[in-house]
Amino acid sequence: MRARREMHARIAALSFLSLFVLAVPSARAQPDLYKGKTIRLIVGQAAGGGYDTYGRLLAPFLTQFLPGQPAVTVQNMPGAGSILMANYLYSQAPRDGTVIALGGGSIAPAALFGATGARFDSRRFSWIGSMNSEKGVAVAWHTASIKKASDIFEREFVVGGAGVNADSVIFPNAVNRVLSTRFKVVSGYQGSAEMVLAMERGEVQGIGNWHYSSILANRPDWLREQKINLILQLGLGPHPQLPDVPTVMDVARSDEERDVLRIVFAQQSIGRPVLGPPEMAEDTLALLRKTFDAIMRDPQFLAEAEKRKIEINEPMPGGDAAQVVEKLYAANPALIRKASAAVHPGGASSQN
Repeated sequence: MRARREMHARIAALSFLSLFVLAVPSARAQPDLYKGKTIRLIVGQAAGGGYDTYGRLLAPFLTQFLPGQPAVTVQNMPGAGSILMANYLYSQAPRDGTVIALGGGSIAPAALFGATGARFDSRRFSWIGSMNSEKGVAVAWHTASIKKASDIFEREFVVGGAGVNADSVIFPNAVNRVLSTRFKVVSGYQGSAEMVLAMERGEVQGIGNWHYSSILANRPDWLREQKINLILQLGLGPHPQLPDVPTVMDVARSDEERDVLRIVFAQQSIGRPVLGPPEMAEDTLALLRKTFDAIMRDPQFLAEAEKRKIEINEPMPGGDAAQVVEKLYAANPALIRKASAAVHPGGASSQN
């Protein structure tokens, strides 16, 4: 009996030792992974807008939290609603963790919905996390004749939009096709900063989809001074601060319309995703995910976000973001076709 106990003790000790030996290289490798290196954080929208604001908030905390404290530079790569950035990340960016990106949640279903120029499978990206669950809002300038949600069913509402694949373009157009609203989207503006100027100058009556988090960060005075009217929330549920502003789900007229809109707006749950290229090493991705999660909980980070009026609402871990993407691709094919026709009519939706 004693000999048996001694044998079990030796086996347990050897097992513990083997685990320790296996763990040592990983523990040593992580602090050295970024030592002396620079990370490029590519933002898929123009400087001065909401995505740029989030990227520049995150960058110094990545330096602070990552082992080796690498320098982190923010690079803007606007074009086609983050699709230019996503194409680069997918096919050209280094896979070693020195290039990551922040873009719109619309990256997730872009190829699935047949978005023009989308040359990637979003399931293969290395999803690190999402900084915010977004609620889009259709807003009208205070002098516009559009004052409430029912108005956009009755008369034309001229709104500014960015690139052809940007949320500010695809969302109001999708609502038109599903709900028969009368948004008229004037596209081609370089991000929300230009759309805001266009609205002030009277070029457009409003913005077809403006993230409420961006309004809070960049134009909170317009809310206080009632310079804009919040017409319709473009998302699956209301923002906690906007219980009286109807959502698209509230104005939908049938269960079928609601089912299609759920597919269209599922991407809002990962509204500010941070992601890496495909085929990133597992330990590198695990480190980036762990670091991201720690930053999202950090009191100093949250205090800085509050100071800058940058909303951190239901941040999502990378594994959960990846599951959202998988569920989008696994949705009912008939609903995917209808959502695709609403978002990108003529686009070749696929599930490959």
